[in-house]
Amino acid sequence: MRHLTTFALAGAFTLVATSAAAAPTERSAERFAEKHFESIVLDHIEGDDPSNYHLTESRAISFGSLHEVMIAAQSCYSSDEMCTFVSSKEYVSAVLQDGEPRNVIGTYEQEPGLFAFSTFGYGDELAIALADVSGTLVHSARENAWFDYDGKTLTALTTDAKRFIEGDRITLESYQALLVETHSNVEGSLEDGHTASSGNVPTTDPKSFWMLGLALLAGLPLSYLLYRRRANK
Repeated sequence: MRHLTTFALAGAFTLVATSAAAAPTERSAERFAEKHFESIVLDHIEGDDPSNYHLTESRAISFGSLHEVMIAAQSCYSSDEMCTFVSSKEYVSAVLQDGEPRNVIGTYEQEPGLFAFSTFGYGDELAIALADVSGTLVHSARENAWFDYDGKTLTALTTDAKRFIEGDRITLESYQALLVETHSNVEGSLEDGHTASSGNVPTTDPKSFWMLGLALLAGLPLSYLLYRRRANK
């Protein structure tokens, strides 16, 4: 896993260096959304099958409010610490077509003060739910669970979130307990697998997954650039 992580990070830096000069970037999330969200969505409509993104061929595109995506801090995985949320450095908004929420698009802070395209495709369920977010938007990536956090309670926004917490709402304390339990179960499974296997096989820690995720995210601007080139042929 260590070699895979090193390879992924090396690829990330290569992709960043290759795409930095060509992929669109802006100095704020709001500026990037204002200048590039519409063209990105229209590129997908014109260069691909729109139904893949819950869209039609209509060019009547608009966007909902821009939400900063928060994630659980490391403290949330310890029962001895207070659970808090930190920025994932991604900002998302609903894509509206003919006034109806269809999908979600995002931008992320590629480096301090520089924002690039992150994703288009969290789905129509989240797009619809974003209109009801009144607090902090929280994402648990491993479970693909999205929540609206009001400072005390997390309200599930998606089916995966409801499945994860086994209900519609959960207190912060209970959410932390669930994260601790889930994390312990994952670590236990990894340790059992390591014990049962022969040879010196390294275990995987959460930081490795984060680093791999960073590598994939770093390649998105280049992927979008290649997509645009293909669509314009």
